[in-house]
Amino acid sequence: MRKSTSMVLLLLTVVLLSTPFSTIAQPAPGRVTIYLYAAKFVCGKSGDQEIVAPGQYFTAINVHNASPTTKVRYIKRFAIALPEERPGRISEFFGGSLGPDEARGIDCPNIYKHTGAAPGQFLEGYALLYSLGELDVVSIHTAGPREVETLHTERVPVRKFVIGRQSAISRKMLEQ
Repeated sequence: MRKSTSMVLLLLTVVLLSTPFSTIAQPAPGRVTIYLYAAKFVCGKSGDQEIVAPGQYFTAINVHNASPTTKVRYIKRFAIALPEERPGRISEFFGGSLGPDEARGIDCPNIYKHTGAAPGQFLEGYALLYSLGELDVVSIHTAGPREVETLHTERVPVRKFVIGRQSAISRKMLEQ
């Protein structure tokens, strides 16, 4: 787990250092704000498992850059949740950016690709998006045996973290 946490900090630092600080709203000198969105996903056929109701589940996560003038960089990864209170695998990070008012979708095929899970396999967990600017993130969940029988949308709340530019990880990156 320590290696995973170090990797998160390292990748966040790379993103932070590659973005001009003039485009980032600074909370205080030497500090930056990171925005985290944890969007729930449920994908695949539940089959005989008694985790959720039998059926086929789909998730689409819409991500929108809320700024009308500034490009927003982000990184994402996926944390799998397993039954019986067991933690699942956490994927590698994947980066991207959204121009002003651009939107992007994250769907089950994307989640399967990035987690290495077999397409159609029942999978649930969180899509974790870290950005340097505020985003609009909405999860759309549908389910049914063959056709949609239920639909639910949820606006994903933001968590803000303020970190120092002079943290140990930042200094290490600057030395390279």
